[in-house]
Amino acid sequence: MPTTILRKVKITPIDAPLGAIVTGLDASQPIAPEVILQLKQTLRDRHILIFKDQQLADEQFWSCVKRWTRTPGSWRFLFYVA
Repeated sequence: MPTTILRKVKITPIDAPLGAIVTGLDASQPIAPEVILQLKQTLRDRHILIFKDQQLADEQFWSCVKRWTRTPGSWRFLFYVA
């Protein structure tokens, strides 16, 4: 799978059956709908997204999680912030 670049967001599959690294995304800010769509498609295909270089306060982290999930507790399967 090739690297996908949306605006400044870069999604790079890792050299393994699962996972992709997301860079250039500031998760503390609103995310454009087309970026969210691509991230959700990549999550569906690769099952793990690693968001690099994030500095989030607790409130910012939970706000970001709420953009992705509707089921309480499902966030732990979606988020690893490195």
